[in-house]
Parts: sequence; structure tokens; C-alpha cells
Amino acid sequence: MCLKHFLVLVLFIFIFNINQVFAVSNLYFSNPPLNVEVGDRVTVFVRIKATEEPINAISGVISFSDNILNAVSLTKDGSIINLWTGEPKISRNKVSFEGVVLNPGFSGNNGLVLKITFEAKANGTANIRFIEGATLASDGLGSNILATLGAVNLKVSPRSATDNTYLPIAEGEKTITKKLAKLPVITDYVENVNTKEKVVLSGKGEPNTLTKIIFKDVSVKSLGEELLSRLQTKKKKLDQVLVKNDNEGNFKYISGNDLVAGVYNATPFLVDEDANVEKPGLGVQLFVSDSKIVKNLIVFINVLGLFIPIVVLCVIIYFIPWYSWLKMKVLKKKIGLEEEELELSGINMARKENLLTNQTEKKNDEPKNN
Repeated sequence: MCLKHFLVLVLFIFIFNINQVFAVSNLYFSNPPLNVEVGDRVTVFVRIKATEEPINAISGVISFSDNILNAVSLTKDGSIINLWTGEPKISRNKVSFEGVVLNPGFSGNNGLVLKITFEAKANGTANIRFIEGATLASDGLGSNILATLGAVNLKVSPRSATDNTYLPIAEGEKTITKKLAKLPVITDYVENVNTKEKVVLSGKGEPNTLTKIIFKDVSVKSLGEELLSRLQTKKKKLDQVLVKNDNEGNFKYISGNDLVAGVYNATPFLVDEDANVEKPGLGVQLFVSDSKIVKNLIVFINVLGLFIPIVVLCVIIYFIPWYSWLKMKVLKKKIGLEEEELELSGINMARKENLLTNQTEKKNDEPKNN
């Protein structure tokens, strides 16, 4: 009976260990394009596979070749993670994240963790890979069941000419031509607008596709501009938008009111959803300026910002010698008082000694008189 129970226990432990061995998960990148050109933007999907055992926690650190790629944005939309214990962040050539999937956890093949958008900035082969990672099982023990960490290489080529309408492609013994997508170009816009006005852009690109317009503020903010921009929380900064091209390839964008002042580079990107690539077209530069009242206020703040340190410096320069002189004066006065006290003490001591001497002499003289 004991042998039977022992064999059952051994069999249970063996089955449990087998389950633990096969309960694995994988962190990987799903189908990124392998060839892009300088200036292209690529969105890489970070995914997880966990089919044998549900998981309830994920963490990872992704490294990329920052001499070839720039990580420009992170997106959490559609992620299986419900609670981010470590917000996804970009730090030089690394992207890190940490999150929790609420009960009953995640189980499946293609769980989306987050999306990373890279911009190709130089020729070469860029490597994107996990250097750290963990996936904890929903087994009450927090077992790390991560088996593999994914990696992918991205080849970046020089920017090709975009004026060609057709590209020759060899297919077997014959050569066919494939029409290249027309990159978007902003053709009509107002260069200078007020913060209370709307920015209106029009352009032309590939018919029936999406165009992403990305605005980047390249202005250097003064102290007054930075302070007012922080106080004016209701104002909106031009960021990025998606517009739909019509049958002829025309697109148009109209912004809202109350914009943040600045110098914006507006670049249209052709969104190739099949290849998961965004190709840049011809952009423009816009100037969004403040009203005269705000400009005068900015000048006043800037002048005040320069004047205050000068005043403080002058006060410090004046205060230090004055304070030193005052301390010396007090010290001299204190030393003088102490010297006077010493003199008085000496005089008093001498008087006391004389008085004692006189008294002693009188006492000594009294018996003689008797």
C-alpha cells in the first residue's frame, strides 16, 4: 500500500513537471518589414504567445540600433495589458515596459503588448531585439515561463528617386512594370497664422490611401514662452493626424482653434498598411504666432527674467561686504566691552585689596594703643 501511494506521488510530480516544462511563452515582433528607406517610419508590433498556461504579468527591455533608427513614439492602444506597473518609455537605444494582465490572465497566440514606431535615419542594418524579458504564469506562484526572446533585423537603404511613375520588375523571362505609390505633397497652405486661427493644409498623393501629417515644433522657446505655454493648458499643440485621400489623391486637413505658438515642420507620410511602412513626402514649415498682447507679455517676462538675476547679484555683491563690516563692528564693540569689563574688574579687585589691607592694619594697630 505504501509502495502504491509512493508510485502515485512520483507520477503526480512527473506530470506536474512535464506541464511546467511545456507551459512556455514567447515574446516576439510580428511581421515587420525587412527593407525600408531612409526617412521611412516603421511600426513594430510587440506580441506574446502563451498557449499552454495563462500569464498575468509581462516585462521586457528592447534594444535597437540607435545609429540607424530613432524610436519616435510608443502606442498602448489595443494592448492585452490592463495595468502598467512600469509605463513604456524610450531611453536612448532602449524601450522598457512592465505590466499586469488581470485575472484570468492572457492565453493565446498573438497577444499585442505595445507598438513602437521607428524612423530610419541612416543606411545600414538595424537590429531590434529583446535583451531582457519575463512572463509570469497565473499559477499562484509567479513562475517565469518565458522560453524565447525575439529579434529582427531591418535593412535601411538610401532614399530612392520618387519621380519615376513605373518601376521595372523582372518576373521569370519577362519584365513587367509596377506602378509606384505617389508620395504625398502639401501644395496649399498659409505660412503664417495666429494662435486663434485654424491651420488649413491641402495636398495631393496616392488616390484612396491614408496620409499621416506629422507636425514637429522646431522652435527654441524663451523663458516667457515656456512659462506661458505651461499656464495656457487649454491651448493645443499641433501633433499628428490621419487624413483620407479621395479618388484623385487630394487630401485636406483643418486644425482646431487655440493653438500653441511655434515653428512647425509639417511632413506628410504615405501610410502603406500592407507593408506596415510610412513613407515621407514633401513637407512645409508653418509659423504659429501669438497675439501682440501675449508677445508683449513674453518680452516683459524675458526682461524680468534677465533683470531679477542681475538685481540678486548686485544685492549679494553689496550684502557680503556690508554684512562683513557689520559683523566686524559688532565684534569690535564686544571686544571693547570685554576690555572695559576687565578694567573695571581690575579696579574693583584693587579696591578690595586696599580695603582689606587697611582693615588688617587697623586691627594690628588696636592692641598697641591699649
